[in-house]
Amino acid sequence: MLNSKIRFLLYLLIIFIGNPLMGQNTKKPFKVVIDAGHGAHDPGCVGSQLNEKDVNLSMALKVGKLISDNCPDVQVIYTRKTDVFVELYRRAQIANDAHADLFISIHCNAVESPQANGVETFVMGLAKSEANQAVARKENAAILKEKNYQNNYDGFEPNSPESNVIFSLYSSAYLNNSIILASKVQKNLLATSHFTDRGVKQAGYWVLYKVAMPSILIELGFLSNPDDQAFLAQQSNQNREAAAIYNAFVDYIATANGSSYKHLPIGPASPEANNSISEKPTTEGKPAETSKPAVTSGPETKKEDPAKETASSIAAISTEVVPEADVRFKVQFLTSPTKLSANDTRLQGLPSVSCYQENGVWKYTAGNETNYQSAINIQNTVKEKYGDAFMIAFQGDKKISVKEARELLKK
Repeated sequence: MLNSKIRFLLYLLIIFIGNPLMGQNTKKPFKVVIDAGHGAHDPGCVGSQLNEKDVNLSMALKVGKLISDNCPDVQVIYTRKTDVFVELYRRAQIANDAHADLFISIHCNAVESPQANGVETFVMGLAKSEANQAVARKENAAILKEKNYQNNYDGFEPNSPESNVIFSLYSSAYLNNSIILASKVQKNLLATSHFTDRGVKQAGYWVLYKVAMPSILIELGFLSNPDDQAFLAQQSNQNREAAAIYNAFVDYIATANGSSYKHLPIGPASPEANNSISEKPTTEGKPAETSKPAVTSGPETKKEDPAKETASSIAAISTEVVPEADVRFKVQFLTSPTKLSANDTRLQGLPSVSCYQENGVWKYTAGNETNYQSAINIQNTVKEKYGDAFMIAFQGDKKISVKEARELLKK
């Protein structure tokens, strides 16, 4: 009898030892929620070619699949996988009910001005600029498409400045990790495209406000900008951006809990991959000819305060011939379907105005700087008149990314 009991206990012991999952807690899977913004009767931003809701869904599914395929211990949860409408409060509720570890919301941007472009990543917080508040208001406005939205959001009105006081109550418990993830996303997205870097920012998003975990909202680009939209319309570019977000996730999770997953190789974007630099300037792409030379600016030339320069000299379109190997920074502030007169009032009061033609559109720039910091100073000046102005760069007649230009100057 004793021997049979001993044999039975030994049998149980062998089973217990042979199965490591018995008698111990299994490791909790890391859970990430991928949120495709908008959906169904809420199209989000509407471009001439694309609806935001479609780009958001496509990108969310691509990012989620890359994580599922390459990170077997990670559970991917979607707020929507089809073209359906999901209320903002439900998106946060899905993440909280799943006790998720991370929340990534994917969006696109749009503004009235077609000049605005680039990628930016938001974390929850009080917006420090009107521009950031405007982006948040636009995304929060999805609330207005819900039935009885007042009951779901405790009277919150997305277009009311007073209602945004509620965001001052936000707990910053997850802010540090949110910023870490946002920075990694921003860095990886910029490495795979020639988009303008609009930075990591804080703003009051209801969907981020209500999730109890590190969370970010990505604005992939501007559908109101022809170049950004054309880039995002190509599936190959979406695949690149999805891989960039995946790599940022891999970097983050390694920091968060030490998990190690493989990176996906992504080469730098080629000129053909982005319409914003795909057209090598022809004679039309070179500075336009006029009877007056521009007032040059830069460390090599002593110049007066731009505000004190005469309108006629500032508005003159540059005829300077730039050596092929020379790198220059300029600030783009205006586009026009037709070429403007050098005396057009929109060109007045800006330093070293020049223009080039790209994709059939005339684009106007200020400054012609060999020094990056000088270009920053010009950009700050131009933004006082054109808030959406942004920096671009040329190597000779070839338009290149600002990042590439700065790397060339280091050599």
